[in-house]
Amino acid sequence: MRTAITWLTVLGALLAATAAPAQPVERVTMVGGPPAGVFGIFATGMSTYLAKAVPGLNITVAATAGSVENVRRVDARDAELGIAFSSDLHEAFHGLEKFQGKPLTNARAIGIVFMGVGHLVTYADSGIKTVEDLPGKRVAVGNPGSGTFATAERVLRTLGLWDRITRVPLLGAAAGEAMSEGKVDAYFWSGPAPDRVTTEAAARKPVRALDLYTALARTDFFKQYPYFARYTFAPGAYRGIAEETPTVGVPALWIAHRDVAPALVQRMAAAIYSHEGHAHMLKVHAGAKDMVPERALLGITIPLHAGAEAHWRAAGVTIPDAIRAR
Repeated sequence: MRTAITWLTVLGALLAATAAPAQPVERVTMVGGPPAGVFGIFATGMSTYLAKAVPGLNITVAATAGSVENVRRVDARDAELGIAFSSDLHEAFHGLEKFQGKPLTNARAIGIVFMGVGHLVTYADSGIKTVEDLPGKRVAVGNPGSGTFATAERVLRTLGLWDRITRVPLLGAAAGEAMSEGKVDAYFWSGPAPDRVTTEAAARKPVRALDLYTALARTDFFKQYPYFARYTFAPGAYRGIAEETPTVGVPALWIAHRDVAPALVQRMAAAIYSHEGHAHMLKVHAGAKDMVPERALLGITIPLHAGAEAHWRAAGVTIPDAIRAR
C-alpha cells in the first residue's frame, strides 16, 4: 500500500509540473560598442547581471561602432536596448546636427550609465600645452559613428580646430597605442574617468590633459549643447597631471525602444540600479559610480521609458515634467 501511495505521489507531482505554465522567455538585444571599448564593456557587464537577475530574460549583446549607430538601431528596433551619449539622443530626438530634418523619436531613456569625460590628451613632452597648439597636429578623434567622434567634432569645430588638424580615425586603445608609437600627437576620447587608455598611456610616460572648458566657455557652446557639463581632472588623476585641469563631460545613458514592455524595463532597471547591481557594475568599471538614484536622470533631455519612470518614481526620484514618459 505504501508503495502504491508513493507512486501516486510521484505521478501527481509529475502531472503538476507538466501542467504548470513555463516561464515565458523574453528575448532582447542590447547594442554597446567595440567589444574592448567602454560601451562594449558596460553593455556586456550589464547584460551578464541582468541575465541572472531577471527571470525569463534572454539578452544578447551586439557589437557596434558606438553611440550614434546605437541610437539609429534602437530607433529602428534593430535592437531593444542600447547605450548612447545624451548628446546624440538629444540631437536625434529633435532632428538636429547629423539628424537634421530626420528626427528619430522612438528611443526612450532609462537612466545614466556613466559620465563621458572629454579627454584631450597628449604627452607632456609633446610641445602641445593648450588647444591653440593643435593646428597642424595629428589627432585621433575616434571612429565615425562613435560617440567619441561626434563629441570631438562638436568640441573641436566650435573651437575652430576641426579643419585645422589632421584627423585620424582611431578609437580607445588603438588611439592610445598610436600616440605611444608616435603615429599621432594627441587623442580625443570620451569616456568615464579614470580611463584605462589614458592610465596605460601615462604609465609609459607623463601625459597632459588639455583644458577644454576655458576655451569653450568663451563661445556659445554650452547654450548650443545644454547636455554638456564642466568636469575637472584633479591633480594626480593621471600620471603627469600636476594641477586641476577643467574639461567637459556628457553622460552616457541606457536606452530602450519605446515599445519594449514597461514591466520588463521596470524589472531590468530595478535589477541593475539595485545595491547588488551597482556593486556588480563597479567591478565591471569604476565609471559605474554614477549609476545611483541621485544621479539617475543626469543629462536626460528626451522622454523616459514608461517602465523607467515607474521604477524611478518607486525609488523616490523626482521626475521633471520635460522628460516624463510619453
